[in-house]
Amino acid sequence: MLLTLAGAAAPPPADDPGFVYTERREYYRVDGRRVDTLKRQLDAALSRKGLEGEGVGRTVQHLSSRYEFEPTPAGCRFKDLAVSLDVTIHLPRWEPKGGKPKGLAGRWERMLDALTRHEEGHRDIAVDTARRLLADLRALPETLDCQGLAREAQKAFFQARLRHSIRDGAYERRTNHGIAQGARL
Repeated sequence: MLLTLAGAAAPPPADDPGFVYTERREYYRVDGRRVDTLKRQLDAALSRKGLEGEGVGRTVQHLSSRYEFEPTPAGCRFKDLAVSLDVTIHLPRWEPKGGKPKGLAGRWERMLDALTRHEEGHRDIAVDTARRLLADLRALPETLDCQGLAREAQKAFFQARLRHSIRDGAYERRTNHGIAQGARL
């Protein structure tokens, strides 16, 4: 069963009507009472949801921008410019039948705390990318014609996604998918 909480623990975005941010936490359940069983369940859970990859948590983000063009005597400018970022953090929730074994409960809590911090690091990279994209779009010159402004906006969006991919990949390598931060049982 999948549980969803909306608006959980998001970093406070700056008061900027041009930046639209949403965050959700989705939890998948595991119920093993032994370390080996829990590890197997954790390894299999995200792949069943179509979220293959390394690790037992996942942060999925969708970055988008919207705007209209407004011709001016000097060229063109954006009208109603906004950058949106939607983030979903997938984490495990341990609910064993009969309660949590005492010897494993502390290990689980330490792992979950580290995993949560790790996934929030992915979120923070995405938030920074979105804010920088908005700043880059706002910095485009209004002396371009609307077609030129559209090309530059597409280029800025592509560069933002590329920067995000590079930073996010480096974060994964530096943290060994959260293991270096303690995200292991």
